[in-house]
Amino acid sequence: MSFLRQYRRYAAPDLTRYLPFIVEGHHVGWVKPEVAATLAKDPAAFVVTADRVTMHPDLVTPEARSAAMARTLARLRAEGRVPGWRDELYPVNQAFGETPLLVMERAAAPLFGVLAYGVNLNGFVGRGWEMKVWVARRAPTKSVDPNMLDLIVGGGQPLGLSPAENLLKECHEEAGIPTEIAARAEPVGLITLLIEAGEGLRVGQQFNFDLELPVSFRPLNQDGEVAGFELIPVSELMHRLRSADEFMYDIALVLIDFLIRHGFIGPEEPDYLPLIAGLRRPIPFQRVPA
Repeated sequence: MSFLRQYRRYAAPDLTRYLPFIVEGHHVGWVKPEVAATLAKDPAAFVVTADRVTMHPDLVTPEARSAAMARTLARLRAEGRVPGWRDELYPVNQAFGETPLLVMERAAAPLFGVLAYGVNLNGFVGRGWEMKVWVARRAPTKSVDPNMLDLIVGGGQPLGLSPAENLLKECHEEAGIPTEIAARAEPVGLITLLIEAGEGLRVGQQFNFDLELPVSFRPLNQDGEVAGFELIPVSELMHRLRSADEFMYDIALVLIDFLIRHGFIGPEEPDYLPLIAGLRRPIPFQRVPA
């Protein structure tokens, strides 16, 4: 039973089946041909050709592009093509911290295969093989991966907040972690994500944090997005990752990264190098010819 089973839950996407999404001369995503066909109905917003989808060059500012995208997404939402609408805006760019080329509704990010960002918290108690890790069961009402296992805290990265600020917010909302405790969380790196979702591509970079919690702490969800919490021994966590697919795909990768960093998965693991290589695969944006 290999940890690589988690990586194999989704086949590597065949990007030749998608059209590059181009904004202001930058490749920022991937669009299915059937989605491109409906975008062609908005010729003032999108130029659709046989080999790409481009935001109209007359939209010369981020504000104009964002407004055009919002109009298109309102139509797609009315047609039932954007499930789980969040009323939360995501930046569209090639790297975190870049000035957004436009902003768009978070739920539509997979339709355009654009890079989405998030934060994750590994909350644990104890050290060594005595360690236990807090996990959450997602509420059945969640639009993405209902009822699956998750970290104690995690969420999308909205505009206007740094990852550290967002983490403090999510710690309160998802687990009731007091600010004075949540502020001790340590940034420990990121994972990347590129998988096919039902509506398109999920492309992500997720910033990870570790937090050793007091033994007496008990999480309490505040926003209704968690059905319950469980504190499990690290040995059980490893067994469940090896033998089952209970965790969300991206969370399984975050936990494998956690186990490597804390020495529970080491060089004696036969798949050690592929596991490490699979955590931070580059996002294959293309250079757009002039």
